[in-house]
Amino acid sequence: MVGHPVDLLFTDAGENTAVLIDAGPRPGEDPARHLRLTHARGDLLTGLPSGGHGAKPRPVSRTVRVPAWRILAGETAPAPLFD
Repeated sequence: MVGHPVDLLFTDAGENTAVLIDAGPRPGEDPARHLRLTHARGDLLTGLPSGGHGAKPRPVSRTVRVPAWRILAGETAPAPLFD
């Protein structure tokens, strides 16, 4: 596989959104550095073309980082991240 993998890519209102699920830093990894790198990765995705697989073949308009705990907390916990 080539490119930058994401956890989820979807099209809404004609724009592609890439979702990165963040499980947090690994043991011994600096949490601040992990967060900076995760945000930098998201910034790199904006504007890149997407090949589809469920999303429209157009550039990524935005990237959303979702902490894994929000997914585990229930179906409505991630909702505020997409507003």
